Amino acid sequence: MNDRLSLERQKLISAWYRYVSREQAPQPVETTVDQEVAASWARSALTVSPERACAPIMKESDVQHVWHESPLEYGMRGLIPELRRLAEEADLIVAVGNVDGTLLWTQGSERMTDLARSINFVPGGQWGEGSVGTNALALSLRTRQPVRVFSAEHYVQTVHDWVCYSSPIRDTGSGALLGVLDISTTWEHTTPLGLASARHYAAQIELAIQGRPVTPAAGLNLAFCGSPRVTFGGQRLHLTPRQHELLCVLSLNPGGLTLDALHAHVYGDQPISLSTLKSEVSTLRSLLGGQIASRPYRLSVPITLDVQRIEELLLAGRVSEAADLYDGPLLPHSASPLLTYWREYLDAALREAVCRSGDPDLLWRYASRFDDPECLDTLEDLLPEGDHRRPIARARRAALDAAF
Repeated sequence: MNDRLSLERQKLISAWYRYVSREQAPQPVETTVDQEVAASWARSALTVSPERACAPIMKESDVQHVWHESPLEYGMRGLIPELRRLAEEADLIVAVGNVDGTLLWTQGSERMTDLARSINFVPGGQWGEGSVGTNALALSLRTRQPVRVFSAEHYVQTVHDWVCYSSPIRDTGSGALLGVLDISTTWEHTTPLGLASARHYAAQIELAIQGRPVTPAAGLNLAFCGSPRVTFGGQRLHLTPRQHELLCVLSLNPGGLTLDALHAHVYGDQPISLSTLKSEVSTLRSLLGGQIASRPYRLSVPITLDVQRIEELLLAGRVSEAADLYDGPLLPHSASPLLTYWREYLDAALREAVCRSGDPDLLWRYASRFDDPECLDTLEDLLPEGDHRRPIARARRAALDAAF
């Protein structure tokens, strides 16, 4: 096991050295490095020195205030004794961060706590990608998925002795991102259970935040902005792209649609027969326990849809909540005329609201996830001289100009 890990580590270190030692623009990263990590290296190279010694850090009084006001603190209360034992017995450190990658809570063994303190992996440490480059917390927040970052996959050399496992923490009702859980140790203690443990404890925090055990809902919970997520009666459904399109079109038309109207909204001018559409609807109806009525076609079950919730939040002026709920474009590969309209409308409305908010923290969160020249320009204008995020915004803006 250790021989295999040592070989993997040496390959990554060699790839990292070749990447950071270039004198001009970085060359494409070889297949030794995961695609998501390679993309993160490219972003990190714009703003972060690979020789950075430690993360920037907030004042302790500020981070304590944020922690006690956060739903993450409530979700963690019952887990702290268990996580403390885990950290001490397994010689690791557990951390919880907010949506910006700022650590709000940590608990570690004596050895890992000392190592963490030396690089500001402590409450208040700012571990967003723009601050310290590639790391598991930042990648998990960006991808909204559990992530492992091993040894020299970290962009900053001072973390090359670490392995980190991170999993996002969401509001199970709305799907909004709340933060991230990270479990870290030194590379030789890498375990296949690391990612599963991060995912498990993130799920426990999500459950606790609700304040009581979650009873499976009788309706449909639909999230189509970003990676599609469909739950029915509390159970995750794994559907085809076409079934996602049908569900989204039907949910946007609660009053129902004729067969011809449904065909037009889903297929547009594509030469797809009405009988094919009927067959698609029939299959989907079976998966939903018969909860699609006909004449007109409509969903006959309570629905929550992230598209509509985001629009409601924008109309109410709650732009920060809308931005946190928005995980990306609505079903980006769909050619449905109705969904294309909603995708373009929602994207433009959110971007405009974020840019007009005058809130640099909101703009920073948005610009960290989506490459948008207008938001980066606005962000640079709002940030004061001396703010470490200002040169990052300027560099990313320049990179976008060079790419197009």
